[in-house]
Amino acid sequence: MSVNVVTPRPVDHELLVQILGEPPLRVEHVDSPSILVDGRYHTAASHWLRRKHQRRPVMDTTVAHARRLAAWIEYLRVVRHRIDPAEHRSDVFVADEDDLLAYYRARQYDQDTQVSSATWQAQRSTIKQFHEFLHRTYNVPMPFDLERINLPDGRSVQAIAGLKPRRRTGSRGTPITPGFADLLVQGALRIDRDGLQHDVRTVDRDAALVSLGLAAGLRRETLTYISRYEIPPLSSNDFTTIRVPDFITKNDAGGDAFVFSHRLVPVHHYLTGHRAELVEGGRPYRPADALQLTGADDDTWTTIIEGKAVRRRWVETDAATRLRLVDLDGRSSPLAWLDPRTGDPVGYDTCGRITARARDWTREHLNPKFPASFRTHDLRHTYATHLTVCVFKQALAEFVAPSLVDAYTPHRVGDAVEVAKMSLGHASEDSTQLYTRNAHKFLNIPLDEFLGRR
Repeated sequence: MSVNVVTPRPVDHELLVQILGEPPLRVEHVDSPSILVDGRYHTAASHWLRRKHQRRPVMDTTVAHARRLAAWIEYLRVVRHRIDPAEHRSDVFVADEDDLLAYYRARQYDQDTQVSSATWQAQRSTIKQFHEFLHRTYNVPMPFDLERINLPDGRSVQAIAGLKPRRRTGSRGTPITPGFADLLVQGALRIDRDGLQHDVRTVDRDAALVSLGLAAGLRRETLTYISRYEIPPLSSNDFTTIRVPDFITKNDAGGDAFVFSHRLVPVHHYLTGHRAELVEGGRPYRPADALQLTGADDDTWTTIIEGKAVRRRWVETDAATRLRLVDLDGRSSPLAWLDPRTGDPVGYDTCGRITARARDWTREHLNPKFPASFRTHDLRHTYATHLTVCVFKQALAEFVAPSLVDAYTPHRVGDAVEVAKMSLGHASEDSTQLYTRNAHKFLNIPLDEFLGRR
């Protein structure tokens, strides 16, 4: 059983004429994502996605709906066995309240399949909208009741009754020691206990991505779509800074974040080594609706749109726009992490797989005690914990303006947390506490280990 989301591809009519030897029949081109079940078009789901896209033609949004709907269809078929040769007697057409309740338990309480509260909230919204469409279009009963919710701004909306996102006590995380962090980078490089490197084309990129996550604590989307221009240069100091993109941080709470300088070494090794070779010898990058850069530095980029020069700041550039950019050379993406086969920038899911592969290699070939649950977000947890310890041990005091020295010479771990929240882009200390609650367990580790001086 396979349930897949396929995105539209541009149609080159001139190429079709060359292949066929005659003009092809004119058919309407589908410009929205579709869902295929075992290679067959899921009519109802794909029609709904098309309507959604026609009303609000934002591809990233429609694709997100498609992925959430595909997950629901796959669950109904694979787990709940809602399968019939006729589409109108399968999956979403016959789903009932028990199916939806089971799906809720799987996504919020099953450790193997659970998702975050925010992800479930989005899934619940997609399911509601789609089943309302099924009810209107096919007169299919909805597998839920609706309730009216009053919003703070005075508006009221309808939502699925019950099945609310599970409330969690905080952002769970697994910060690791500096020693384990070094092992994770070694695992990303596929170097075993004997110091032998197993040849994989992606090792330099994987180590660079993991190292930057440990160095700067970037959120996963920021880490995935960062450009090469935004990565700080190597520094002889223990710390440098990076501008965190405001547009893709929570509540636009961005700013300058401290960076552990020694963790940037693998990053620049990749940028000037394997990545540079890939750009030089790889195929041209040709994204849809490409934006050709005419200039770029660590703060801004420029392009020409309708004959006019347009300047944008990196911190104001979202992921969708970043993926449209073509670098100054006219043939590559300016984003940092590239697929070695295609030269295209990697996606959000690939970022997660890179961390998982590094973790699994580390456990199998270096130390079986490395946390089995470690994930990309734990790079941020690790950075937050390490930074808090370094603030507490007054390692940053010499790198800040004289007026800030007192703040960077705290006498309590709680004061160090207050300082660390600025680098994490948190508006409140409560959010930071979720990342730094284990900092006291790291206080007995020598400062030199956090700074890479060993």
